[in-house]
Amino acid sequence: VTAAGGAPKVLTADLDLNVLSPQDTADGSAILFTLEDDQAIGLARIPAAGGRVERLVTGRSVIAGFSAAKDRIAVQMGTALLPDEIYAVEKGGATRALSKQNAGWLAEVRFGAVEETKFKSKDGTEIHGFLVKPPDYQAGKTYPTILRLHGGPVGQFECSFDEQWHWFAANGYVVLAPNPRGSSGRGEKFQAAIYADWG
Repeated sequence: VTAAGGAPKVLTADLDLNVLSPQDTADGSAILFTLEDDQAIGLARIPAAGGRVERLVTGRSVIAGFSAAKDRIAVQMGTALLPDEIYAVEKGGATRALSKQNAGWLAEVRFGAVEETKFKSKDGTEIHGFLVKPPDYQAGKTYPTILRLHGGPVGQFECSFDEQWHWFAANGYVVLAPNPRGSSGRGEKFQAAIYADWG
């Protein structure tokens, strides 16, 4: 919608994913936003007049926030094994760390593997999620397992640092954290699959 008002124009009608935190670029020619995409959250841009969505920062990470100036962008970003830090967005979508607030602590602790997992539900629907292992995990050994489900009505477990998962894993548990139907990040049909039919 223009500053003068008028009819709204949907710019992302063909994008079947949730968009968050829209912000005009300094010159007003485009809109920056974060974009949920199957357990990750990236940074994208679209011309204010409409056009193609350009994905600026992608990968198996989560951008929790961003700030844009005339010729630079900074993001708050983390991964499943790295708590959030501040990064500069370089040309081509590469990121360069600007902060290292967690470096000292990370040097003192050990984490187990965090693996993205996929499996079929009883009706064949593919479910995505995470499997978190203890730091000294041994293949073939039996471990107590915690099935960690999230609530709703929508939302998703993401490729971000989850201290609860790591705490359970550090105490000898395997953690399975699925994104069942009703979760976001995989399109409207998947998200609406349990609409008005919880449980």
